[in-house]
Amino acid sequence: MNRKNKISVAGITLSVITIALSVSASANANELASFSKPNIPVKYIVKFKEQQDNTRSLRSASTAFSGERVAQETLLDRLSAKQVEKFGSASAYSALLDTKAINQLQSNPEVEYVEVDQPRYLLSQSLPWGQTFVGATQLSDSNAGNRTVCIIDSGYDLAHNDLSGNQVDGTNDSGTGNWSSPGNHNAHGTHVAGTIAAISNTEGVVGVLPNQNANLHIVKVFNESGWGYSSSLVKAIDTCVANGANVINMSLGGDNSSRTEENTLKDHYSNGVLLIAAAGNDGNTAHSYPASYDSVVSVAAIDNQKHHADFSQATNQVEISAPGEAILSTVTLGEGRLADISLAGQRYFDRGVVPHNRLVNINGSYESSPVPGSKTGELARCDTSSGSFNCGDMTGKICLTERIGNQDSSGVYPEVDAVKACYNAGASAAIVYSNAELAGLQNPFLVDTNDSYNLVSVSVDRDLGLELTNAVGQTITVDSSVNEDYEYYNGTSMATPHVTGVAALVWSYHPQCSAKQVRDALNATAEDIDVVGRDNRTGNGLINAIAAKEYLDAGCNGPDGSGGGSEASSFENTQVTAIPDNNLSGITSDINVTRQGDAGVVTVDLNITHTYIGDLNVALISPTGQSVVLHNNSGRSSNDIIKLFEADFTGVESEGTWQLKVYDDSRRDTGTLNNWRINFK
Repeated sequence: MNRKNKISVAGITLSVITIALSVSASANANELASFSKPNIPVKYIVKFKEQQDNTRSLRSASTAFSGERVAQETLLDRLSAKQVEKFGSASAYSALLDTKAINQLQSNPEVEYVEVDQPRYLLSQSLPWGQTFVGATQLSDSNAGNRTVCIIDSGYDLAHNDLSGNQVDGTNDSGTGNWSSPGNHNAHGTHVAGTIAAISNTEGVVGVLPNQNANLHIVKVFNESGWGYSSSLVKAIDTCVANGANVINMSLGGDNSSRTEENTLKDHYSNGVLLIAAAGNDGNTAHSYPASYDSVVSVAAIDNQKHHADFSQATNQVEISAPGEAILSTVTLGEGRLADISLAGQRYFDRGVVPHNRLVNINGSYESSPVPGSKTGELARCDTSSGSFNCGDMTGKICLTERIGNQDSSGVYPEVDAVKACYNAGASAAIVYSNAELAGLQNPFLVDTNDSYNLVSVSVDRDLGLELTNAVGQTITVDSSVNEDYEYYNGTSMATPHVTGVAALVWSYHPQCSAKQVRDALNATAEDIDVVGRDNRTGNGLINAIAAKEYLDAGCNGPDGSGGGSEASSFENTQVTAIPDNNLSGITSDINVTRQGDAGVVTVDLNITHTYIGDLNVALISPTGQSVVLHNNSGRSSNDIIKLFEADFTGVESEGTWQLKVYDDSRRDTGTLNNWRINFK
């Protein structure tokens, strides 16, 4: 996922956000059409009811089905539907529809539901240290030929030396081009594939499955624009399954759920396919889909100090973590960037030297503008002990300095400050090392808006930076190059293929085990990081290939035979409901909870859009009538309530209908309950 692959000038927002609403068949056309994303046509999924008649013969049933399909397509044509696409085995179509057509379809007794065809995006920011962190280097992949990994993404550069020798085939989706030739500026899928299966040879990098044993199937659903629809994802998943996939990698996502997508994934997971997706790169607590469906393993990103990456979304659906910060992997030939440092005959490439991800404002749009070159000079240190940069005269020298402040998900990009200080001091190149707060290797954005600091510059981790301070006064060389075949990326997109590769690797030793049992093993044996126990930032912890294999060595249900259980004990209502203005009766939204036992302390994921949240009161009511206020007219003029709440219902039976009561007690500002979820520990 290029986590920040689009930049708006105002606020330098580096993420792609969809505002489409998830709705049920009972929603009106205006609600259904609430979709605001420039340059992306609004499409809808129309799901017709299945016609069943067990008394018919196979031949007559087939004829009847063909007739039903003709009737369905005729209806859509009569309603002037555009770009109609049939997908899946069910009676479902994706189409461009106007408001009149939507209303007529929703009132048609033959239509089960109409929903927005949700956009799905590539999810990454822009080494293989990750392979050692997940334990992949200690397990042979000699058995991997019994597993097939399917990668749904932007393609796979088959001409790449680190990928060309794999057992790989693929499928093109309509309009995206050839799966084996991604096209310009479309290296995301190739980067993901390299993490899974870059070949162990004499060059480049190695993947989790490096010995050309695993079977790969590539489904290209994204072109250079980097987005598609949930219907495209459904078709791609079906294609993966039709090609024998055991594990499916989805380094992609979007803001809202889709019933069609959720049902498809649930069915395939129930039929033994392990589904793995990126948790999202917006650095907040919002759910991203498909990762947030219960049938999908949601993957968070960490750095090489096992710290949660600032961009990685934190939700109750996050299940496991993997390396996702400054990940070096394959890209489309000639589109990569690399860097190196040489000192006294020693190269530091293998320690991690990241060329700055430099962005410049060109005609109102932030574009990549790397500064290649090779600079040699005396190493000098720019002091930061006072909390500011004090560089002195660095004319012709190589400037070594510590990062002051760190990039975070709120839009802070301090990397340029270090490069600016070195540039203004006359340095010929800059080496910026990590501070104590975030000591690991990073690949931050260097936002040089006006192209003011045209300087060869790189990032290294704190350990290497402090080591280099001992060489101040010596001659050092810094190289930064373009037109390479490899590059560092950041993102939960980069974390996801680590998990996919490990899942296939571990499963290859025990192919008799089910997808759920493999999933349980990964979760049960993950290394606990962040806070003690499962948490929303890193899930069950860092994936561990060795421990997961040993867990399954004892049996598919683990050493104690219990299996663990990976299903989230959570329940959701995605019905979009308008909140009436200045009305104490408000709205009540129900969730039927089938879980039994003491509810304990529950968490509630709430998603409400409103232009003045000080007007709102929100309460959670248990099946037996106990009530806890979650939001009580606080926040004044702030917009929206998208956050996680805790409520203590200890001693209350969890099974039954839980209600969310929402009312607006003042005039003028209005809003909508988009969805909510209740989670039990």
